[in-house]
Amino acid sequence: MEEKKKELILAATSIYMRYGIKSMTMDEMARQLGVSKKTLYQYVSDKNDLVENCLSLQQENEKETIAKIVSNNDNAIDQMMDISKFIIDTLAQVHPSIFFDIARYHPSAMKLMECHKEEFVCGSIEQNLVNGINQGLYRKNLNAKVIAGIYVRMIDIIMSGDLSNQANLKADEIYSEVIRYHIRGCASEKGLKYLTELIKKDKSLNLGL
Repeated sequence: MEEKKKELILAATSIYMRYGIKSMTMDEMARQLGVSKKTLYQYVSDKNDLVENCLSLQQENEKETIAKIVSNNDNAIDQMMDISKFIIDTLAQVHPSIFFDIARYHPSAMKLMECHKEEFVCGSIEQNLVNGINQGLYRKNLNAKVIAGIYVRMIDIIMSGDLSNQANLKADEIYSEVIRYHIRGCASEKGLKYLTELIKKDKSLNLGL
């Protein structure tokens, strides 16, 4: 992606995160970006194309960030804690209607999101679980493929917005509960001990754990 287009897509992503997608017309998007509508259409063909570009760039950023986290630390629990902090920070910036807007009005973007979850997210979690089992930090009787699938289904619940409405909580707050459920359910006795010591040393890691 050329640099000028990338800058525009990053800015548009930030605007969607702040205001949602459905209410943001292309005219209003151009105004928010400080460019003419003609300039905006030099980079995207329509609103669907813009939403897809924003989502693709966001997914690239997620992949790069998680790859860096994994390369910086071999410990599976450390990796999962750092990944969780990144996801919570991201979700905290997301407008509550975004996932609904994508599912309802932008099916091609929704397909991108589904592929990303099923391939990258599920694969990353499964690999983390396998590593944690080998390190003795996760239970040896844990089925990594099944648990990775459950993790992705929990993400689906967050994205649906149903639980947010019932519990009157934001997506990042619900994810904090999900990750507590996930790590505590997966950790071995050694892993729980390590997690407790980790939180004592760095309170910023206490995601409700």
